[in-house]
Amino acid sequence: MSEIFVRFGELGLKSPPVRRRMEKRLAANIRIVLEKEGIEDTRITINRAWARLIVSLERQQNSIKKESLIQRIITILTQNIAGITSVSHVIRSSSDLNEIKKTALNLAKENLKPGKSFAVRARRIGNHDYSSQDLERLVGEVLFESLSKKRNLTVNLSDPDYTLSIEVKDEAAFIFDQKIEGIGGLPQGTQGRIDSILRGSIEDAISGFLMSKRGSNIIPIAFVLKNSQTFGTNENEIEKQLKIFNLMQPKKYFSYYNVDFAQILEGIGIDRLQCSTCDKICIAISERISEDQHIDGFCLGNAKDTILERIPESSKNHLAPVYYPVISLDPTKINHPFKENFSSEFCLSQCPGYENQKKKEIKPPSPKEIERIVASANFSLNEPDKI
Repeated sequence: MSEIFVRFGELGLKSPPVRRRMEKRLAANIRIVLEKEGIEDTRITINRAWARLIVSLERQQNSIKKESLIQRIITILTQNIAGITSVSHVIRSSSDLNEIKKTALNLAKENLKPGKSFAVRARRIGNHDYSSQDLERLVGEVLFESLSKKRNLTVNLSDPDYTLSIEVKDEAAFIFDQKIEGIGGLPQGTQGRIDSILRGSIEDAISGFLMSKRGSNIIPIAFVLKNSQTFGTNENEIEKQLKIFNLMQPKKYFSYYNVDFAQILEGIGIDRLQCSTCDKICIAISERISEDQHIDGFCLGNAKDTILERIPESSKNHLAPVYYPVISLDPTKINHPFKENFSSEFCLSQCPGYENQKKKEIKPPSPKEIERIVASANFSLNEPDKI
């Protein structure tokens, strides 16, 4: 029987009641995201088993379709769902030693390539006639005796090319030979709601992603620039970023706010535009958008080359802080989904405010001007039936 191990890290450190709540949230998030990707709830079951979630597929499928579906689910789990540290496609068997040997040998025949070194790793929970060390030795002997001559295999217990893993719990055994890294962090929905300001830059998008890894549900506020003769556009990158947030959001229906960015930039003026002014106004507009809702904070990126020239802006509402999660990090060293086919568009690239921030002689808009720009900003909620 083929199944998928879903491992989690950080939430395992929580107290038992909090951990159970977060595990339930993670299982619910998996169901929602898989359903959004067209994988019906009736085709899978999710069960908890000793610091794992086990995703099981319905049995009535041919092997090719089932393998394809498993790989698709693994991709979704590792790329779209926060709170998962790694996943493995596992094959379940009984805890009978002969059955374990047979299943392990069949798996190794498929994936252990000629000329490679291998090792067997085992862990066991429950009462059995063998220890974990016995299991490693006995299964290793079967693989070596059956495959070593034909495939020129060697045993390497310290740094093998191929590792076959076995986990035994009571009457069940799980055999696997892959472990694919996930996003990590905490399940979304366990740490409240964060409004993520998007202006076309990679830094803004990464900030929203990092906050989602901390367990927050992300509501994008997209400041969209539509082919302005003065400032250009950021529509393409905003659209691509929103697609990623849609894939990650564990909600059946995805919604976000759309703000007319051109109107705001024209209100500031190209000669007075600076990163600090843009941050201040975008945060104030986000506060206006969310004034009747419960918000746990706002997040946005920063221009690393100008961060010494300014102080990060704060919110007027002390209960909804402003987060700059990329402020001390190198975006190129962060594992995030905005890599291939993504680039900053307008913000932090063509934006004149990026260079103006370093010019001390520029006089920013007065508080009254900022209030006027914020009060006149045009925005709308893009609801599911309008996407």
